[in-house]
Amino acid sequence: MSEEFKFQTKTESEGKVLMLGGRICDWLPILDTPALRAVEEVKGRMSVLNALINISFQAPIDIIRDWLTRHDLLVFLSPEEEALLDKDNDELTEQELINLRWSLESLWAMMWATGMTDELQPTEWCGDDMASLLPNLEQNEDNTKLAQVQALRPAAELYRMLDYYYRLHWYCVDERLNGREALVSESLVYERRKALEWIFNRAEEWDNVEMST
Repeated sequence: MSEEFKFQTKTESEGKVLMLGGRICDWLPILDTPALRAVEEVKGRMSVLNALINISFQAPIDIIRDWLTRHDLLVFLSPEEEALLDKDNDELTEQELINLRWSLESLWAMMWATGMTDELQPTEWCGDDMASLLPNLEQNEDNTKLAQVQALRPAAELYRMLDYYYRLHWYCVDERLNGREALVSESLVYERRKALEWIFNRAEEWDNVEMST
């Protein structure tokens, strides 16, 4: 991607943040674009997140682990996720359960990135139709719905969305640090940006995505 395109994207993102009622930081850097992940990696991460989220809704961990094993998805687990699956449900901390529940928004961003949904508005939570688009583990569905995903959106489209959420994240953090309340949920913005950052950088593991602002 050309520097001209990146600068134009920065300008467009700043305009969208301002239209939303937020503030911008003019010296916030232009984002690099390392290398997009293969769609198979993204599908694997989506499959893992969809399965693990069930644990926050009281699904037995051993059932989730067995489902991941049957569908050859263990290879896509992060180290932190592997450690979580070694626990019993009653050993999970409240924070671990909260983190799993927030993963819904990371998964929603990946569903947008793969064309499963058309919307990724920061003023709206994940869609009401989300569950119907994903494998229902409670009904013992297989992973067909995610296995059918064919491709990522064009790199330029992904970059524009990442840049927007990056600059929106700065606004949310700055509001919090200055004792103000942002007009959008910082946690929602964080989770979606994390997903998009991960898609755009093969070198970063899921547990350690760079999220500085």
